[in-house]
Amino acid sequence: MNSNRKIEINSLDFFGIRDNLKSYLSGLDEFTDFDFEGSGTSVLLDLLAYVTHYQGFYNNMLANEMFLDSAIKRTSVVSHAKALGYTPRSKMASTAVVDITIDDADETTTYLTKRTNFKGVKDSVSYTFSNTEIETFEVLNATQKIARNVTLVEGTWRVASYVKDNNMSTQRFIIPENNVDTSKILVKVQKSETDTTGYSDSWLEVSDVTALTSTSKVYFLQETETGQYEIYFGDGILGKGLDDGNLVVVEYLITNGSDANGIGNVDSSAFTSNNISNLSSISIVTSSNGGSSKESIDSIKNNAPKSYQSQNRNVTVNDYKSYISSNYTNASDVFVWGGEDNDPPEYGKVFVSVKPTNSSFLNNEEKISLQNLIKEQNVVSVVPDVVDPTYIYLKVSSNVFFDADKTAISASDLKALVEAQIMLYKNTKLEMFGNNFRYSKFIKEIDDSDESILGNETSVVMQRRITPTINENKTYTIKYYNPFYHPHDGHHPVISSTGFTYKKDDGTTCTSYLDDDGNGKLRMYEWLSDSKNYISSDVGDVDYEKGTITLNSFSPVSVENTNLLIDAVPANKDILSERGSILVIDVADPNSLLVTVESYDPYKTSISQSSISVTSSGTSSSSSSSSSSSSSSSSSSSSSSSSGGGGGGYGGY
Repeated sequence: MNSNRKIEINSLDFFGIRDNLKSYLSGLDEFTDFDFEGSGTSVLLDLLAYVTHYQGFYNNMLANEMFLDSAIKRTSVVSHAKALGYTPRSKMASTAVVDITIDDADETTTYLTKRTNFKGVKDSVSYTFSNTEIETFEVLNATQKIARNVTLVEGTWRVASYVKDNNMSTQRFIIPENNVDTSKILVKVQKSETDTTGYSDSWLEVSDVTALTSTSKVYFLQETETGQYEIYFGDGILGKGLDDGNLVVVEYLITNGSDANGIGNVDSSAFTSNNISNLSSISIVTSSNGGSSKESIDSIKNNAPKSYQSQNRNVTVNDYKSYISSNYTNASDVFVWGGEDNDPPEYGKVFVSVKPTNSSFLNNEEKISLQNLIKEQNVVSVVPDVVDPTYIYLKVSSNVFFDADKTAISASDLKALVEAQIMLYKNTKLEMFGNNFRYSKFIKEIDDSDESILGNETSVVMQRRITPTINENKTYTIKYYNPFYHPHDGHHPVISSTGFTYKKDDGTTCTSYLDDDGNGKLRMYEWLSDSKNYISSDVGDVDYEKGTITLNSFSPVSVENTNLLIDAVPANKDILSERGSILVIDVADPNSLLVTVESYDPYKTSISQSSISVTSSGTSSSSSSSSSSSSSSSSSSSSSSSSGGGGGGYGGY
């Protein structure tokens, strides 16, 4: 017998294990005459290889589940997060703010009962809402009263009760629902089922164990292995413990989460109620928003270590970002910077900019709510300031050339493919804090839309939108966070605007526009006989290097669609998202994306490799076209130099 032979351990897959077993056994004297391909022996080898492979796979998966980074099962991820002191976010209810008007001439005080039911309708689906607090109606006029800024939350309220039994070795208080909004849980403990002593006291969820005493009326919360939520209490040292016979009453909200977001965005009468007598109207202050699904596994993996690092206090900008991302459901993205990094610096402050989930900006109530949330973990000497994100709109104009012999689809279908590719780039590479626009990658995405595309000439212009106060002199500082194209003093205008109505010194009004003089001054002009007639040669300043425009004592009579759109040609093809800015391609604006598709004919069509047109790229020599064809004569005209503005001077750069 050859006892010195060893099984080779150089493979973990099924067939490798089988071959190693076969090689080992065939070398033993006892199995010299065995036919290892015979049916009986072959089956035994398969069985041994299967068991070995199965055990190896099981051990590998078991090892994966032992670490937060590699765990796949939610129960494992939640368990690791618990060890870091992190409770995954539950499903969150959508919230709306409304004004409720009733017909009531009685001068006595009228109240709206807590948890009065309302119905909100979205896409023909009804959702139940209710007010969380008692609301007071104030007198509106001789016949009506109004309750202002009433907060409604979506979902159905339920109650579960439990009796503490010391005879049970392992008693668990598990909420018997999966779609619970844990931020709305109310826990009360009374002495017994018949004695209501203590019921008026609300027990709070633990936020900081260092502040607990033996009498703190608090509860702990954790997600169970089944995805439900369990409430448990202190041991008499960290938090007050329960006595035998205590009745635990838990009120909780079952919600549909993000499904109920957006009610009231389109239909101003989306909310109704059959539970309010003499109801006159329900006007929407803020449409429903903030609803979200239960925190995902990837989100838990990302947030749990950061939450552990912050140790329940916000000191660094990453602490703030982690805390807000974990606790404020209406934030799809968060950017934080210290006051010392602000322009101008404001020491002792921390600035927080949030991109909401279902809108562009937080309203005042939402900002106050977020500030109060931050203060719970904030350093006392630091003042949080919630500011709006700065949206920089990108206007894209692309002329795409293709070889008709390499594709069977029409030019219009090819245009749709290019537009879809641009939308994919917009959704995956832009519209979040810190996501920069990379020109070379962008034009490559266009070229990759279809194999028949030979190249493209693409230009990008930056746009800011402001809402000026009508008939009131105010100064506006408009930052693009990217330098403007300015090759030399006195260059053609690189700033342009949409029209607005302006009252001239002689009392007459006209449709006016803005541009720059190439020397750092903003000008105002009107169009007369297809030429610019300047009303003022100095209405503000332009800082080409910093990418900033200042409008001084600006007082328009009216602005079309309330927004004044101001375009600027960037100095660089790459456009950066700095500070609290977000780069956006607005698909609702027909001038934001202009795509033309042309069949390439070497005898008729010229695809320029570089163009000196400023509007093509913002630089005098790098308006690159991505092209795989040979270069022919360049054309200095740009297909994007006359986009909209009602003659407002977008062209002629």
